[in-house]
Amino acid sequence: MVAAIALIGAMVQWSMRHREPGAATAVDIFLVWWLAVAVGVGTALGAAAHLFDGPATAEMIGYTRGNGGFQFENAMGDLSIGIAGLMCIRFRGDFWLAVIVVLSVQFYGDGAGHIYYWLAEDNTKPGNIGPPLWLDFVIPTVAWGLYCASRRRNGDAVPPAGRWTSRRSG
Repeated sequence: MVAAIALIGAMVQWSMRHREPGAATAVDIFLVWWLAVAVGVGTALGAAAHLFDGPATAEMIGYTRGNGGFQFENAMGDLSIGIAGLMCIRFRGDFWLAVIVVLSVQFYGDGAGHIYYWLAEDNTKPGNIGPPLWLDFVIPTVAWGLYCASRRRNGDAVPPAGRWTSRRSG
């Protein structure tokens, strides 16, 4: 749902502004909406589910053994990524790269865990093999695609000139 909102919001903004002089490119508009809404709002909502409805969230995923202590820790990871995603509205360049790297580690790792429990324990609960599994792969992959396209087009993903960006010599 949040991914759809991100795409619709980006399309609306782009349609209203794409002819303005100096307007951001479509890739940059879509990337910032993706990072702020699909990543930022989406993971903040995931954090809320783990914090405020932990038992039901665990049941939906199929993780009903143990005391559910993972709920708080998972919520804090989601919330951290959500806040960083929302900060992408203000910060660009290398900040976007850092957010996408952290997002990718968390989401691809989550996706691998879902697949493992699907295959190893036949966990076919909707929270394990349904939308959460697929979004764990789609959200960071789309972010990487948009980020790379922005870099190729010299867009907002490129750090401002004059800033330190690497340790190249010469």
